[in-house]
Amino acid sequence: MFYFGYDNYMNFAFPKDELDPIHCTGRGPDYDDPSNININDVLGDFSLGLLESLGTLAIMGNSSEFKRAVQLVIDSVTFEKNNTVQVFEATIRVLGSLLSAHLIIKDPLQPFGDMVPSDYDNELLLLAHDVANRLLAAFETFGNTNSIP
Repeated sequence: MFYFGYDNYMNFAFPKDELDPIHCTGRGPDYDDPSNININDVLGDFSLGLLESLGTLAIMGNSSEFKRAVQLVIDSVTFEKNNTVQVFEATIRVLGSLLSAHLIIKDPLQPFGDMVPSDYDNELLLLAHDVANRLLAAFETFGNTNSIP
């Protein structure tokens, strides 16, 4: 079942965030309607389907596809976008996926097989650092009781 979903996401939706199963197309933020919170609160135009698949590809032992997916993330994911995203979703889905995949690559035991892409230079960690820095302001605001009216 995983490969059914993953393959269809890659064939019909990538680099969008998710596959719209009704129309068999990719879906990302609704830039035409910023008030569409059902879509815009979750989707940030970060290829979420690909990011969230990294850990599963590794655990399933698919080294070649994991390495290919990591390279696609490195080549196509950027956070230089003017999007409002839900902090919780971005933290667990984006930051969590990037850090998990990085740790899988750096694990000296390689328990799932050889998951080390050639020429990997901590790019997933750098992306994680980038998105974490962007999310940090939300956590600093939350803890600041002076900003509560």
